[in-house]
Amino acid sequence: MDCGSSSASPGVPDDLIQRLQRKVGNLQMLPAVAMQALEYAKDPDCDLKRLSSVIERDLKLTTFILRMANSALFSTGAPVASLHQAVARLGLRHCRAFILTSSLDSLQKKLTAELQSVRLLLWRHSFLTGIFAVQINRLLELGFEGEDFTAGLMHDLGRTLFAVAVPEQFRMIDPLDFNEPADIETRERAAIGTSHAEFGEWFATINELPEPLVIAIRHHHNPEAAGPYLRLTAVTAAADHMANHVQRDDGHRYQPASNSAVSVLETSGVASATKRFTASSNDFLQECPAIAEALMRA
Repeated sequence: MDCGSSSASPGVPDDLIQRLQRKVGNLQMLPAVAMQALEYAKDPDCDLKRLSSVIERDLKLTTFILRMANSALFSTGAPVASLHQAVARLGLRHCRAFILTSSLDSLQKKLTAELQSVRLLLWRHSFLTGIFAVQINRLLELGFEGEDFTAGLMHDLGRTLFAVAVPEQFRMIDPLDFNEPADIETRERAAIGTSHAEFGEWFATINELPEPLVIAIRHHHNPEAAGPYLRLTAVTAAADHMANHVQRDDGHRYQPASNSAVSVLETSGVASATKRFTASSNDFLQECPAIAEALMRA
């Protein structure tokens, strides 16, 4: 895959891509070991021990997989100390998801020292959204196995790309107050020539990320447009809504009825989605921020 020579998509200006490339160099998102592990993990019959031997060549990726396996989200008993045990606990589909998501932190570290507070806010938002997505998936029995966390963690990839490529404009258009207006993408296009969702979609596409993830990144503000990946995108949007509430920290009680993405899920055939979400949302809001903080500190 040659990301370095990629041209703009219809919605992403060439000069924005050139600015990003000057800041990050190679536009390839995954390091070589992660790409090899991901390719190997595509085989549903792959040997988990062999997969572990590939992953362990990348210390950062190994650490991330171990963290997830021992987290409150996925731990089922005694802590696991070996990578092979962690891979076995998580399963192949979760491991594929975490191989993808481990790369996001590297991209965020491209932010300048002046923007480290931005990096921490975006990283926390990513983790919160991923964790809320896992809980909503389990609550509504949607059957995702890792895709939920990955889409939640990477949905705002475009915001990180903006912060890296055009930090001055990013500060002007995105105060990171997590009060997202309905016309957020329109405002971004007027200021930068594309939206964060479109920029994230472009970057995910040139890095050959799975189509469901690309669509969730592109349409997390309008899940109705996600076609066959509507449910994954709606879960991402619902989780994003909850993460925004946590990070606003405005003292107002969460209003489950204001989460329109849950209604999208119900319309798609998820029985009693609104009722079940309303009954459990307060529990999620109490549990998930602590899980996110623990993972970020690990």
